[in-house]
Amino acid sequence: MRVLVVSTWYPSAERPGETPFVPRHVRAIARHHDVRVLHVRLLRTGPAAQEEWDGVPVLRLPFHPLSPATVLRAWAEVGRHLAAADVLHTMPFSAALVCLPVARRRPWVHTEHWNGVLTPEQNGPLWRRLAWSRRILRLPDRVTGVSTMMCEVLRRFADPERVERIGNVVDHAEHVTAPPRGRRLELLAVGALRAIKDPLLAVEAVAWLRDAGHDVRLTWCGAGELEQDVRDRARELGLEGRVLLAGTVGAEEVQRRLAASDVFLLPSRSETFCVAAAEALAAGRPVVMGAVGGQRDFVHPRNGRLVAERTPEAFGQAVLDVVGAHALLPPEEMAHEIRSVYGSERIAADLDRLYRSVVPRPGAGRRL
Repeated sequence: MRVLVVSTWYPSAERPGETPFVPRHVRAIARHHDVRVLHVRLLRTGPAAQEEWDGVPVLRLPFHPLSPATVLRAWAEVGRHLAAADVLHTMPFSAALVCLPVARRRPWVHTEHWNGVLTPEQNGPLWRRLAWSRRILRLPDRVTGVSTMMCEVLRRFADPERVERIGNVVDHAEHVTAPPRGRRLELLAVGALRAIKDPLLAVEAVAWLRDAGHDVRLTWCGAGELEQDVRDRARELGLEGRVLLAGTVGAEEVQRRLAASDVFLLPSRSETFCVAAAEALAAGRPVVMGAVGGQRDFVHPRNGRLVAERTPEAFGQAVLDVVGAHALLPPEEMAHEIRSVYGSERIAADLDRLYRSVVPRPGAGRRL
């Protein structure tokens, strides 16, 4: 089957680590289907660029509302590629908006990753005024959300019978190792240094653990606008050497750091799914997170803690709980549980089934 993926999020040479869950979805699609990607680059101008990313053809299409030529060119390219496709797959919401003029020419699947659809109140006043536009999600033949929480919201705007949960693909190393459990308690966080991830609360939880008599260190993989604020707060609390900002690192480095950690800690205020937490579980590491978001689908008392009280003490105590818990799953079982649901083979099979449910059988005719 020929699948055309149109996404406004995709890694590129200048931003190789951007939204890695989208190309993982694409790789899963490519297990069973011929896939092409149109990366619509919002608020960009200039020429289109054809390249290959991770073995998949990708056409980069600038799209700027103040440059009508880019808009018309992008629509023309989407229409041209769609004519040769069996199914259109858009992700996330902004891609559905871009494709509206041409999307109904083919069976249409949409996958929602954006937390703006889930929690408009966390995405600024302009989007809060425009959030009613989520009603366009009634148009695709199938809509998938990456978490139960996302699907519950999607069913308010799309036909409930057309909404289905298909999670993100969770990459993982082949082998699971036991946590180091050395003299120092090693914590790992993976995520952008942004307010929604609440890295300042993570720093304060480290201070609480130190004051409670524990030798502890937090390594944070990721960059963002709060980097200097985090450094300043760590210095104010006397945490020199206990909070390490590693910056943006590749997938192999994340796996190495997971293997060297005892607990994954991320006090996010909300998550659409949280691939990083799922990857921690796939590496056999317990997870301590905030209680709001898609992680509720896979974090439970036998593999982590979801913390509702947003205080350093609550998160620090949750870390100690999982370190000392006797009822946690062994690392290998923790890893198997998450891989069986979110491994690439499972997601590939789910997407294949979904496409076959919307593409007309030979001789059944095609929608105009």
